[in-house]
Amino acid sequence: MARATIRDVARVAGVSDGTVSNTLNRPHLVNAGTRERVLAAMAETGYVPNAAARALRVGRTRTIGLVVLDFGNPFFADVAGGAERTATAAGADVALFTTGLGRHEREDRLLRRLAERRLDGLIITPNDVDDPLLTTIEERGTPVVVLAREVPGRRRSAVRSDDLLGGELAARHLLDNGHRRLAFAGWRHDERYQGASRTASAAGATLTWMGTRADRIADGLTIGARIAELSPTDRPTAVFCANDLIATGLVQAVTHQGLRIPEDLAVVGFDDTDLASAAAAVELTSVHQPAAELGEAAVRLLLAEMTDPHQPHQDVVFRPELVIRESTVRRPG
Repeated sequence: MARATIRDVARVAGVSDGTVSNTLNRPHLVNAGTRERVLAAMAETGYVPNAAARALRVGRTRTIGLVVLDFGNPFFADVAGGAERTATAAGADVALFTTGLGRHEREDRLLRRLAERRLDGLIITPNDVDDPLLTTIEERGTPVVVLAREVPGRRRSAVRSDDLLGGELAARHLLDNGHRRLAFAGWRHDERYQGASRTASAAGATLTWMGTRADRIADGLTIGARIAELSPTDRPTAVFCANDLIATGLVQAVTHQGLRIPEDLAVVGFDDTDLASAAAAVELTSVHQPAAELGEAAVRLLLAEMTDPHQPHQDVVFRPELVIRESTVRRPG
């Protein structure tokens, strides 16, 4: 049998070839009744769109780029899952890329490559929200949505959790449990640090930055070893970690040196990934942010901007919640 064409679909649906094309490529221009008739005709004739040819004709690939720091972090893996589900339901594919925290040169190389690709849209957790390459990509007709970062002035849309509030929640919980010597393990300019620092300072407590410019389990191991070497009078009694990976490594390091969690050291993570509730040596208290929902919301925002490039940019902010577990609450007895 000869392969069905757009003309065959148009004849069966009783519409023009252009209406069939719009149904495939610009469905917002076709009313619902007509779209249903065209889709039914496609099913009846067995028409299969040639995605590659259509992309060349209209400059669309139905592919969204998702660029995050590290898919080794369960948080970003969960974000990708939510993004893919939403994109697939809309008939789009997701191409996944990673850059790495603080890896500006690597990110720039990737963005230069993506600027030359036929992507319909880009979702990115950038090292720098002011990277001029993001503007270049937008000027070439590809909308950009920033994930897990605030964009001052709403120069482009963003989807994020309220990290400042998340830091406040973590610090307040530790202060309420009697801790006055706190430490933060993560990158110093993060809003999570700022929220925790502000809360600790207002309560007359100290918050020491135990610096790291990365966000892996290995960084937690390093900081944990440093903490374990301190005398009891110099050692913080509680640590707030920028994510669950750092917290997991830190817990492993200090318990290996004989410190008890939370009796000798309370630990709070961030993200509330599976590491916090299942994979850690001690179940972690963690600040929960809805990873899958963040991915879903980012795709929905991007699809809206792909449909209408002139709509106002949005800043979608999710409220984090503290999930309390045994790494901060002493067990009975």
